[in-house]
Amino acid sequence: MVPGVSEGAVTEPERGSEVPPQPGPEKSKDEVGELQKQLQDAMRQKAEIEKKAADYLDRLKRLQADMENIQKITKRQLETVTSQASERLLLKLLPSLDALSQAVKIASSNDSLPRDEIAVGLKMLQEQLSQVLETEGLEEIPAEGEPLDPELHEVVSYVETDEKPENRVLEEVRRGYKLNGKVIRPSLVVVSKKPKRPEPAEAEGG
Repeated sequence: MVPGVSEGAVTEPERGSEVPPQPGPEKSKDEVGELQKQLQDAMRQKAEIEKKAADYLDRLKRLQADMENIQKITKRQLETVTSQASERLLLKLLPSLDALSQAVKIASSNDSLPRDEIAVGLKMLQEQLSQVLETEGLEEIPAEGEPLDPELHEVVSYVETDEKPENRVLEEVRRGYKLNGKVIRPSLVVVSKKPKRPEPAEAEGG
């Protein structure tokens, strides 16, 4: 028994050792309710995000299908245009083919023609064919007598000469062509260059 304290008496708690108050039932219910609300908000946000993602995926699939359809349509149109262009060109070339076949037939017959008449006929055939190709955008590249242009001419050999300026086309080995302004075949050419000068002899006794 503690001196001065009667038996059964309740002593006051010592300072600094107070027991913290325990949360009551009402406060625990509020916390649970708040957590449930936050959980419901998170689930709602998740559902909205999943719905937006599904919408985006559906739009992407539709866009991909549209692009595939556009590619198919463009391919069919290109094939149609190419076929029509080839047909148009062939129809233009048929008269030249007919004339060439007739020339071969005459050349193979027993009736010989003068060489000048054959040359005139071939010249007319060449001009006819050239006109057809020009209407399709084909253009001859000027070569002989022109300055060398690496974009238009391909050099097969050089000739040393003092009679022409350097890098001048002296001869066209094979004609070059442009199609609608684009070089599709450069001209094969022979080009001039300056002759090599003999080195001056060293002065004797120098």
